[in-house]
Amino acid sequence: MTEAGTHNDHKDTDPSMLEIVLRLHGDFRRILEPIRVTPLQAGVLLYLHRRADARLTEAAAALRVQTPTMADVVKDLMRKRWVTKRPSLEDRRALRLRLSQRGEAITRTIHHQVRRIRATLPEHDGTIES
Repeated sequence: MTEAGTHNDHKDTDPSMLEIVLRLHGDFRRILEPIRVTPLQAGVLLYLHRRADARLTEAAAALRVQTPTMADVVKDLMRKRWVTKRPSLEDRRALRLRLSQRGEAITRTIHHQVRRIRATLPEHDGTIES
């Protein structure tokens, strides 16, 4: 039996975690495309909805992305006028991020889209927050 045959004999019919994540990412990308939001931008907006006045580094750590990546995403969100930033009252060198009124409105739309995706998940037990 060849090595390839060995792999075929032990095929797992359930998708791997990576396959599930990639499918979900694709689903999110498709469902967010009409509102011109990427999955990462949606994640930032949802995070800021829960954590107003977060620092850029806090948001980056929470979403497991590098700070320069987060800075680029925030720049795009500011250009769309969905996010504002202001100096921290405690430390003028630090910046605090907050959703604008437009950002709050788009976040409601994102919440709705996330609920649509969640409804398609076969084993949803209610523990994952949008």
